[in-house]
Amino acid sequence: MSANAVYEGVYMKILIATDCYIHNLGGVATAILALSSGLRRQGHEVRTLTLSSSNHSYRDGNDYYVRSFPAFYYPDMRMSFAMRDPLLRELELWEPDIIHIQTEGTARCMALRINRHCRVPIIMTCHTDYGHMLFNGLKETPPVKKVMQTAGKILYGCADRVTTPSHKAAAFPFLSSVQDRLTVIPNGMEMEKYQKHFTTEARRAFREALGIGEHTGVLVSVSRLSREKNIQELISYLPGLLKQSPETMLLIVGDGPYHKKLLKLTERLQLSGHVLFTGRVPAGDVWQYYDAGDLFVSASTFEVQGLTYYEAMACGLPLVCRDDACLTGVLEHGKNGMVYHSETEFIDSVVRVLRNEKLRAVLGHCAERKAADFSSDAFADAMLSVYMDAIAERKKQSTGNE
Repeated sequence: MSANAVYEGVYMKILIATDCYIHNLGGVATAILALSSGLRRQGHEVRTLTLSSSNHSYRDGNDYYVRSFPAFYYPDMRMSFAMRDPLLRELELWEPDIIHIQTEGTARCMALRINRHCRVPIIMTCHTDYGHMLFNGLKETPPVKKVMQTAGKILYGCADRVTTPSHKAAAFPFLSSVQDRLTVIPNGMEMEKYQKHFTTEARRAFREALGIGEHTGVLVSVSRLSREKNIQELISYLPGLLKQSPETMLLIVGDGPYHKKLLKLTERLQLSGHVLFTGRVPAGDVWQYYDAGDLFVSASTFEVQGLTYYEAMACGLPLVCRDDACLTGVLEHGKNGMVYHSETEFIDSVVRVLRNEKLRAVLGHCAERKAADFSSDAFADAMLSVYMDAIAERKKQSTGNE
């Protein structure tokens, strides 16, 4: 039975706080949009507190953008000291029933300031492997684990409940102090945005406009172009792949701080005719690039839970991905795609899928069916259950203290 059925008739005011939103659309923002959509369909009022992309605060419907400036610690991220912004006071007076913090930066501080007035349960979600981001190969060393445990205890000590999108993330040292109140809830997506397909003629025309031949096998990568996404591995494997499958192209959809380095790598390996960078693509158009491809590829081991895997599956694309714990329950080897551990396995898997149209169709069909497990409605149901448990626990504590 879904949470929607259990809590039918319940109306909640939900504030979602995030440093990453529409101006920095990535996996976190995509998950937030899916959650908001699912909750609103159930009749709840959802407002989002985030940072603007300028030194100007404004409200756009239920989205509150507080003035900010570029952060020094990570490209494209922003921060703010505007803790007395009138928009925050407006959200205080709105008096949400629950505050859901999605990132650990400035928006968290703003949400906690609002909650000094509201005194409602705090939910926090961990989306990022900060140990990997900050320390890379050293993240498993005892000193680094200790640092991450301490940081997590400080950042998540305010939370009544903590969620994370995968069991991989639940095992992070960063979250060791909150295991007693942690729930794994896979992120969801708005399926209808990706379950679209060109007609045969329209697909051919779209590919031609991109300079892709009719018989070219297209590997699609949709990602923020940053070092940790490991797109450089996909590019470096292309020369070996082209020896077996000369009519192959890697379509890289997205933009980010690593774009120039990836371009230089492509030029150095003389792959300009086989790698196409689209740059940033409007969210509503991403499905077109998936549908123009033949399979989805990823070399990332950084993902907490990659929403692009779900998007690709919803479009009916088989997956060929480097093995990683976040793929558990998502990619079933030989059913909706292939897992690889080396260059040889990557090339063998891609060649096998590209050459066998029947296999590609079967894998794609299974991928599309698997994507249904990650709908925005299922996501909202699961998260609503966490909200209600946190509220019930607060009430129980309040009663016990009277």
